Amino acid sequence: MKYFLVCSFICFLSSIFQSPLSAKENKDDDSLSFYTEPYIMSIYISEPERALSLLNKAEALGTMSLSTINDLRSMSYRTLYMNKISYEYARKSYISDSISNNNPQHLLKMIVSLAELSYLLSEYEESLRYASQGIELAQKTGDRKAEGKLLFSIGENKRILSLKKEGYQYINQAIELLQKTQDIEEMAMLSYFYGVKMGYLIDDSEYEEALSIGTNRKKLIDKIHSLSNIPVGYTDQQYAYTYSKMAYAAFMTQQYSQAEKYFDQYRKTKMASTPDGKYDATPYLLITKRFQEVLDNCEDFKKVLRQQDTINHQYTGVLQKEIMAYSGLKNYEKVAELQKTLIEINENINEREKKNAALELNTIYETNKKEALIAEQSSQLKIRNISLISILCISFLLIFLLWKAQKYARTIKYKNKALSQYIDEQLINQKTIRTAHERLSLLSPSYTQINSDNINDTEEQEQTVNKQIFQELDRIITREKLYLSSDLSREELARKVRLNHTRFARMIKENTGTNLNGYLNNLRLNHAIQLLIDHPEYTLKAIAEESGINSMPTFHNLFKQKTGMTPAEFKNTRKKL
Repeated sequence: MKYFLVCSFICFLSSIFQSPLSAKENKDDDSLSFYTEPYIMSIYISEPERALSLLNKAEALGTMSLSTINDLRSMSYRTLYMNKISYEYARKSYISDSISNNNPQHLLKMIVSLAELSYLLSEYEESLRYASQGIELAQKTGDRKAEGKLLFSIGENKRILSLKKEGYQYINQAIELLQKTQDIEEMAMLSYFYGVKMGYLIDDSEYEEALSIGTNRKKLIDKIHSLSNIPVGYTDQQYAYTYSKMAYAAFMTQQYSQAEKYFDQYRKTKMASTPDGKYDATPYLLITKRFQEVLDNCEDFKKVLRQQDTINHQYTGVLQKEIMAYSGLKNYEKVAELQKTLIEINENINEREKKNAALELNTIYETNKKEALIAEQSSQLKIRNISLISILCISFLLIFLLWKAQKYARTIKYKNKALSQYIDEQLINQKTIRTAHERLSLLSPSYTQINSDNINDTEEQEQTVNKQIFQELDRIITREKLYLSSDLSREELARKVRLNHTRFARMIKENTGTNLNGYLNNLRLNHAIQLLIDHPEYTLKAIAEESGINSMPTFHNLFKQKTGMTPAEFKNTRKKL
């Protein structure tokens, strides 16, 4: 939440240089000037709901690119503490930038946002991946603020993953990067870094070093306070947090008089009367045994947290402080109640993963059970047929023909059923493999960063480059579902990857074992199979056209070549499953 206020300050400064709309202008939402990035940037913190409404209209009017609109939506939802949906829109903007690859600064901004949001959603490994990916781009573009954020993000993730020594190394790198800055935005970021490191040092009982960091931060805040164009209340919030932490650290080093002086300075700030500011003081109130005041402050802060769409470690931290306060008041009944709530919240965090694992095991069990039942039924059928042939010699011919007809029908049925199940498994495997490739692609350079003109024309080197280019092309085609267009041409795709037709055809052949039509038809058939599974009510013609295949005979032949069944047989088999 402290970091959010720092971001707000930085955005405020940016809006000064972007010359936002004057407050005297007529605020008529019908004016196109209200559907622009500068105006949305000027209101998304104070009026996030209105910003979201304007963004919906901006998308319809086409006044901004979709990447920019999704970025602003992410920022607005983050203001509303709706971190999950904020992450989804940030991810969409990131994907658009990755595909177009024409705005590295905005791509870097989205990588930073995704690293931060992943951390807030407790997805620490994912946050590390985004941060590691972004540092190289930040250094290449010379963006020190982004590099500092990403270094600090890695430090925070390392620390929470119990790699404290490595975590402090990255945090110190971020601080050293900005320590001599004269840029006001970088000073605000450095102040935030000081504050967070100070909190970490206190958590690790490094109180003397925490006091030293607090002194450095106070000097930096004094410097910021002396500047013009500072948002009202910004330095007040900084002072409040710093003094509350310094009071705690001084008390723990037995400097009781100095600790109370720091706490008096904290109480003089306006921030001390807000829910956030009150919560900052709870550690000092606990060690000075002001337990009822701790409970009052925690309750105010919980009201703010309940507005969020996720429950994270910050909420459990509030519960832990309440437990400590009730313990100090010897209200052990309330302590037991809160501990039970805390356990339930922690269990809910892991519930989804456990549920998915159980469902997977259950699916495997049910599949094995069905296969055993089919095998048993087949065995019983053969025994019965042999017995009937032995007993009914007179009716041998009729019975034999009937048996053959029944056996053929069952064979076709079981064959189609087995093929349908096999197709399901193949679709799942393909999705798993494609997801793995997409995650790996986040850590690998994109094909546009590879200059194939500078590579010697050896076969091995060309195949390596071709593989990288194909992986990126395949990701774009499947993510954007370009294969659903029957008009998709070789020339259009060759232009996307900047290859001539001969090299493009060779790349496709090397990586798919077939030509471009075979590759695209395979994707279209996979899409058609999924539509048959998800929408059995659709007609075959509708499914063929929806999948990018305009000819029914072609659809019929391609489908049978791939699955061993016609589309109609597959559809009927799915109904009987």
